[in-house]
Amino acid sequence: MLTKQPIPATIDAMVRIKPPRVLRASSRNDGKLPRYKREKQVVEITAYVTEIMTEDDRDLHFVLKSPTSDKTMVGEIPDPTCPDYDSNPALRAHFSKTREDGMTVRDKWKETNKKPVKVKITGIPFWDGVHSGNVTGASQYFREIHPILSIEIQ
Repeated sequence: MLTKQPIPATIDAMVRIKPPRVLRASSRNDGKLPRYKREKQVVEITAYVTEIMTEDDRDLHFVLKSPTSDKTMVGEIPDPTCPDYDSNPALRAHFSKTREDGMTVRDKWKETNKKPVKVKITGIPFWDGVHSGNVTGASQYFREIHPILSIEIQ
């Protein structure tokens, strides 16, 4: 069960926390693990968006930089057209709205010649596994906000 109220968090604090064990993104077993206790909290962070991309999974990926250090992590808004949401139209609608808000952030980022955009994000912390090969979109600290539940320009 997820916490209902967002817990204030920072990128700096989140990247210091290590997963209970090393995870591998390409492992079918790791991909089926339930979320750890620290991955069942809803958190709220302030960050600077320094890069935005859409990866092969069609999720909208944000590189998030701490306002107080050089630490970064990845945040992702799921692709609302994913077939996983076929049986949950309310969740599809939620991520469609969040995706629209993410595109507003992307538009502002592009309008300012890709200067960092300050945002407030509510989402769920996640440990991304160690990627094999030449994979982009992985966080240096293997920490992510995935999924981003809401994003707003500050």
